[in-house]
Amino acid sequence: MISGKLFSISAPKHKRVGNSMNLNSLVILAILRNYSNRLLLYFDVKLLSKIKLIVLSLQKEYDVFELGSKLGYLPYMIDRFIEMLGECETKELIKFNETTLPQSIRLNSLRNSFENSERLLKKKGIQLEKNTEFPESRTITKSPHPIGATPEYLNGFYMLQGKNSLYPPRILDPQEGELIGDFAAAPGGKTSHLAQLMNNKGIIIGLEISANRCRSLKSNLSRMGVENTAVFKMDARNAKDFNLQFDKILLDAPCSGSGIIINDPTRKKSKSLKDILHYHDYQVSLLTTALNVLKTNGELVYCTCSLEPEENELVISDILKKVDVKLSEIEVKGKPGITKFLDMDLEKNLTKTRRLYPHETNGEGFFIAKLVKNYE
Repeated sequence: MISGKLFSISAPKHKRVGNSMNLNSLVILAILRNYSNRLLLYFDVKLLSKIKLIVLSLQKEYDVFELGSKLGYLPYMIDRFIEMLGECETKELIKFNETTLPQSIRLNSLRNSFENSERLLKKKGIQLEKNTEFPESRTITKSPHPIGATPEYLNGFYMLQGKNSLYPPRILDPQEGELIGDFAAAPGGKTSHLAQLMNNKGIIIGLEISANRCRSLKSNLSRMGVENTAVFKMDARNAKDFNLQFDKILLDAPCSGSGIIINDPTRKKSKSLKDILHYHDYQVSLLTTALNVLKTNGELVYCTCSLEPEENELVISDILKKVDVKLSEIEVKGKPGITKFLDMDLEKNLTKTRRLYPHETNGEGFFIAKLVKNYE
């Protein structure tokens, strides 16, 4: 018996060398960050980010730990970034997190053609830049209006969606007529993208454990014209209750969010190492269940917006040891998954996974892995 509710049919220690910090620069950065949403109404987005980077570049040379402390990071986070990236690149990452990402949208062909949507937005003075990787993606380079309050937005002609979050649905590559599972579906950006790629044909089962987030998911799917999706409020670990075998599954797992500090600065202090280990256990449980309801030779894309190895490579490593699956190569610009962290040596084929760092991709931080069940 299905227990869910049908909602709708629609660290190591490193040597610390101290130098003084230019606090005036940090004050300017804080002002720019706090007022960035207002500034975006009047200034070119790229120019605003350049201003912030120039302010940082004018500071005197400083130690990465002192910089991290001044910018509000818990010390363990800087330790771990250094373990993964080294000191120089850690500086680049945390400096980049003080800038503002340009807004990106995904044009929605379920409601309107790309050409018509672009024409309507340009008539409003909204300047768009095409993304060479995704035909549906546009970067907002200048806008005199809040981009989330236009008639075109309300009519579902586009979704506010960071460009890096378009990778997981594209990598999963859902086809018309397939049965697709989205096992952490809210708020619906990736779910509606899957439906768009399927031309509203086939079936998507969207699972979400939170009632409030289910309401948001339902609203977004309705606005975006999605017609092939059933949304259930239920714990995805109970997906076996459906007695279904899915062709493909997307698991955008709940995570600690260390890859999106640029959008949510509170993450600098809000999660502990204990929290990260809790996420690891939860993610392994979700992924194990998802693979159990995946067809033989079915494909699953696992992703997080975390940079923590415990939520990424170590999750995949645990799965490879107990489930008959193999990692598949994915064509994504980014760094290969890490195979050594702290005192752990991990499987060499984890290099088939991808890490998208914010400062390298000018987007949200992501980890992405593609698994094939009982690969032949």
